[in-house]
Amino acid sequence: IRFHNYNQIAQRIQKEIKKKPKGIIITHGTDTLHYTSAALAFILENINIPIILVGSQRSSDRPSTDSALNLLHAVKFIRESNFKGVAICMHDTINDTSSVILPACKTRKLHTSRRDAFKPVNSSPIATIDKTIKFYDSKQEKIKDKLKIKPIKENLKIGIIKVHPNIYAGEFDFYKNYDALIIEGTGLGHAPVEKID
Repeated sequence: IRFHNYNQIAQRIQKEIKKKPKGIIITHGTDTLHYTSAALAFILENINIPIILVGSQRSSDRPSTDSALNLLHAVKFIRESNFKGVAICMHDTINDTSSVILPACKTRKLHTSRRDAFKPVNSSPIATIDKTIKFYDSKQEKIKDKLKIKPIKENLKIGIIKVHPNIYAGEFDFYKNYDALIIEGTGLGHAPVEKID
């Protein structure tokens, strides 16, 4: 998926919102679902309905699929809550009992195949859903303005480098012509920035 695709999704949401739906569900592959949710949360400003991204860790042709429950719970959440904004709906546990509504910008996929692979990082879920909806924090901002779209600049070059044992400072030079570099450091964010030995 590219920045261009995020902008396309946002434009389609803007078009659908004009029809005054109660909410919008976007089905999405799970490998990049949390990236898309974060991108949409930044692109879409003053959202006055729920935009829920839903995925399936196990495909719908498998007996252990989580697709139906995630989708049904996303619909239930939209129908029975007053939530406004972008969020993710995925399984809460490995069982077929509940789903969880997760924050768009603070969620990460932490496992390749578990049905409860998506977890909030340094945050709490927005809600859990089974027969009822349990909110962890029911505060919602009042939306005063109309929906605005702030598209992502599509030609940005952003690199990611993971610090590892035996990394050399020169490895960062590859990214010198990029617009930004995300550095995934070790421990407290350590990187090879000093001369050693």
